[in-house]
Amino acid sequence: MEAPQEPVRRDCQALSEYVQVVCPEAGEGGGGVSPAELALTEWARMPIPAPTVRTAPPRQSGGLVGLPEWFWVTNWPPLSGRAAARNVWVEVTARPQSMTIAPGPGETVVRCSGPGTAYDKTRSAASQRTDCSYTFARSSLREPGQAYRVRVTVLWGGTWRASDGSGGALPPLSRSTTFRLRVAEAQALYG
Repeated sequence: MEAPQEPVRRDCQALSEYVQVVCPEAGEGGGGVSPAELALTEWARMPIPAPTVRTAPPRQSGGLVGLPEWFWVTNWPPLSGRAAARNVWVEVTARPQSMTIAPGPGETVVRCSGPGTAYDKTRSAASQRTDCSYTFARSSLREPGQAYRVRVTVLWGGTWRASDGSGGALPPLSRSTTFRLRVAEAQALYG
């Protein structure tokens, strides 16, 4: 029967699934915290926010069938944090990588490589472009509460560097926001 691994070694090997780390040999023990462990602890504590999403037309007024609904995230800047234990410090940086818009059940998911483009109501619609929009083909009248339930998710990537020169990537994290969006069908009037 194999002897159980020491806790420090077992924890270190579990960490190696996520970050590049050199684990102590069996019997070395060592009660210190490795830079990789410190980086993961700081990563778990990072105050990564849920996305703050704006739309055009604004959610309060609702969208129209056949008219692109623009989406953009206003809280997109990178975040950083620093932690220290004994003689080791690590700096962790989180950066938003991409945004996913799930417009509702049965609708096509939209993936955007950035935060989207803010709609500028002082400019003409024809002079503006975005890669983060969705055009609804039907109204939300038959949806629960007569509104689509839209979910916007931002994927965050993380990196770390330590005082001993080590560093690497951290496992990705995501944060989401869900909101209701009414979409109406425009009626043409003929006289």
